[in-house]
Amino acid sequence: MPDHDHATGAGVTHTAGLLNAPDGVPVATYTWLPAEARPRAVVQIAHGAAEHGLRYDRFARHLARHGYGVVASDHRGHGATAQSTGGYGVTDTTGTTGDAALDSGADSWRAVVDDLKAIGDQVRALHPDVPVVLLGHSLGSMLARDYAQEYPDTLTGLILSGTFRSLPGAETDTALARLGAEIAEGGRAAPSSFGGELFASFNDPFAHRTGFEWLSRDEAEVDAYAADERCGFAFSAGLSYDWIRAVRKINDPRNLARIPADLPVHVAVGTEDPCNQRMTLVYELLEDFRYAGVRDLTWKGYEGARHEILNETNRDEVQQDLTDWLDARIP
Repeated sequence: MPDHDHATGAGVTHTAGLLNAPDGVPVATYTWLPAEARPRAVVQIAHGAAEHGLRYDRFARHLARHGYGVVASDHRGHGATAQSTGGYGVTDTTGTTGDAALDSGADSWRAVVDDLKAIGDQVRALHPDVPVVLLGHSLGSMLARDYAQEYPDTLTGLILSGTFRSLPGAETDTALARLGAEIAEGGRAAPSSFGGELFASFNDPFAHRTGFEWLSRDEAEVDAYAADERCGFAFSAGLSYDWIRAVRKINDPRNLARIPADLPVHVAVGTEDPCNQRMTLVYELLEDFRYAGVRDLTWKGYEGARHEILNETNRDEVQQDLTDWLDARIP
């Protein structure tokens, strides 16, 4: 990960760089390290849909001040990586339409999981014998579950924030049929209203000011999200299709069984997060982990908190709880 930017402060070193993915796509990466000491562990962050890795700067600096390294990246179609994949929400720019577009074999979800693995491998090469914990938020929590199924031996822990077992309001077969038709007509890069409609419905329970009130009770955080051009964009039909298909994959009992029983797993959510449908989709996910035999399974629902618990009004509590969880499991 060659550095192109450095920033320091309060005992934290922050660098930004690029990692060339296995297929040559330059993936933007961000690293925070304790300035004076070898990190106790490195927390790798997989961000959510329609946002980017630098939104975790505050939490990363908190962890670095407590002795942990952090690495985050911008997924394909997100943040600084988007300029190499066709723009925000786009991960395939071939322009192919018809049956060829659906049969192309392209799968941006698998590519992002592979990117996360390549970044994790780079972390392990730079910091040998330092444990790696994967933290995924929202869409990133699904990527993290996929990663844990495919590469379980590379992780010391798994933290899932703002998570849910399956996409609320998206019936898999119906969604795949709709998105498949959109891809056949306009190609994988064609803009799709699917994600926008889904996210807009999440705001229904809340007073409408920006349309993003479902993210947090903190109006300043909501305003920052709404003003950030790297946030809140629509997904292409191809990226949406791959996400829906991935939900089916990660919930398949055969894949659930691949998660090691001795991998510590922690789930942290807001009780008023519309993504988890009044906690129903959290309880279902916890049952999946229990069924898979995970022995160190912990969870916490923050009363009244919404989707982005790290940007909530009680974020100090959340940060400390996650740090305590790490402290209890990292030698």
